[in-house]
Amino acid sequence: MTQREKDIVNIINSIKTQKQWEDEKNDYINKMYKIYSKELEDYNGITNNKQYDNMELGGYVRYIDGDDELKWGGILLKKYKKNDFNYMILANSNMQRINVSYNRNTCFYKKHKTASDNRRQFFMSYLDKIPE
Repeated sequence: MTQREKDIVNIINSIKTQKQWEDEKNDYINKMYKIYSKELEDYNGITNNKQYDNMELGGYVRYIDGDDELKWGGILLKKYKKNDFNYMILANSNMQRINVSYNRNTCFYKKHKTASDNRRQFFMSYLDKIPE
């Protein structure tokens, strides 16, 4: 076998199955939850395109960049696709817009809660305390 053929075999063997890729992604997300447990509380890791597609505008996004650093992200304003990459436009607390690639970062999402959602949760928490 020539060196070129060996290189081709090595490349083919290095390609991961979808399951291997998803398992590694889930392991990485769990590792990030341990490192950034307080900052990612109530956030869900986005592990596949279906979850990405279900992210609603107005929700909150935080993401881990290629250097394993947590970025606070912001409010999800828009999602779009360009050159087979999924992008998000986020607005931070100063309303500066940030363009973030979903494909190049590990994203975490939290659905937007309205004031009525918070009141409902508050009242529901007291239902268990009402005597019968």
